[in-house]
Amino acid sequence: MTSKKLRVAVIGPKGQAGSCVVDELLTRGHAVVGVSRNPPKQWKHGADDGSYASASVDIYTEQKKLIGVFSSDFDAIVCAFGPSLASLDTVYEEGVEAHGRMKTALLASTHEGPFIIVGGAGSIHVANRLQLTDQKDFAYSWWWTWPDEHLDYMTARGLDHGSRFISVVAVLMKWSRSHIQRPRVYSWLLRPVTYLVQRWLRRCMTDRKTISLITMCRMAFTMWNGVTEKSWSFLSPPGLLRDKGVRTGHYKVFIDTPEDPATEAAENGIYNEDMAVAIVDEVENNKLAFKHWSCTGPIGLRKW
Repeated sequence: MTSKKLRVAVIGPKGQAGSCVVDELLTRGHAVVGVSRNPPKQWKHGADDGSYASASVDIYTEQKKLIGVFSSDFDAIVCAFGPSLASLDTVYEEGVEAHGRMKTALLASTHEGPFIIVGGAGSIHVANRLQLTDQKDFAYSWWWTWPDEHLDYMTARGLDHGSRFISVVAVLMKWSRSHIQRPRVYSWLLRPVTYLVQRWLRRCMTDRKTISLITMCRMAFTMWNGVTEKSWSFLSPPGLLRDKGVRTGHYKVFIDTPEDPATEAAENGIYNEDMAVAIVDEVENNKLAFKHWSCTGPIGLRKW
């Protein structure tokens, strides 16, 4: 932790990752500027020893203004941007377009500090130079490996975030998988229904639109990877990321490359609160420039 007060921009301050980053920065006494189309004017949790301000900019239509924001003498910029999920038809296009515009604006700006992008777990390499999203029948095959505890979490999370679809998928995956892996006396009676449910899950969860947010984040990493003119790092959260958790301050960092994949990160989790600790540590120390990285930490410490 540095004693110097830093000035940090957070793109997407209202999201589950971005809001935790703002909280962590303010707790450490830094000056934060929330950047989005309609950022909060005041911060809901107070500022502790830090300070909060906002800068309104439309990433899609105000390129010159975005360049100006990036050129505003920030010590670091954290990009926790996420496209609107209101329509799955446009998630991929809007996400890729936004990252392209942010990359162009950064390269045209005078910003010289770290630029940390928060992406998705699908970019993590797993084996044979393949990423998680390259696995056969992704994301169905990925969810199939999740422990019951995480499926229970996804059920509750879906309801909390207003996504009944996520909750239904999690419930059906847990129910049907249990009858296949741990059959009861009566499971044979339910076998036709069980396999119909699994067939529906496979078709639904491998649909291009269903996984568009994950594949968009993978493409975002591809766009940033190889940039040399500005300092950047790309954080792919672990596979079992959870929000509304506990800040323990403990985490483990993994560097992900095709040659040395961060498989352990893909298979484990962290709370957003602890991921924010890792992000702000990187803001302060800048040890992961030009790296693709992930981090894991304790989960299951509270009922969601």
